[in-house]
Amino acid sequence: MNREVWDLLDENRQPLGRTHFRGDELEPHTFHTVIEVFTFDPDGRLLLSKRHPDKTYPLLWEGTGGSILAGETSRQGAVRELKEELGLYVLPEQLRFVTTIERGTYFLDMYCLVCEKPIDFERLSLQADEVVDVTLQEWETVLECVELVPSVRERLIQYGHLIRP
Repeated sequence: MNREVWDLLDENRQPLGRTHFRGDELEPHTFHTVIEVFTFDPDGRLLLSKRHPDKTYPLLWEGTGGSILAGETSRQGAVRELKEELGLYVLPEQLRFVTTIERGTYFLDMYCLVCEKPIDFERLSLQADEVVDVTLQEWETVLECVELVPSVRERLIQYGHLIRP
């Protein structure tokens, strides 16, 4: 299996001109970029993915996310992750940028996607080693109704007013 390769950034998010292999220890004061997409159906319900039992935070719910690969922009990586994890094909301009958060060794770029058509679960193609289930949740009850990855819950609370369509 090929390991992911990431572009390294400094604390000001400037490229360092070096790459890093996923799984290797990051050099001090270096960062990479991670994306997170919160996808909504036309009725404003949030699409959540249940994490694979072998991953950290097993069987908890989250948005779509992952690390940006070397040479990708944040938005390109978000489009790729939606396709890989869910089988959703979107255009980069369909993603609305929400905010960036520095989280230890990476910059997290958050996006919102509002689907124009209802999400057809039969047409989704879940990435077997990442996602074991999906659900649509009403925004008003999502924090009470599903077991979220703790950091995802924190972001929905803190940035919900920016994420929500």
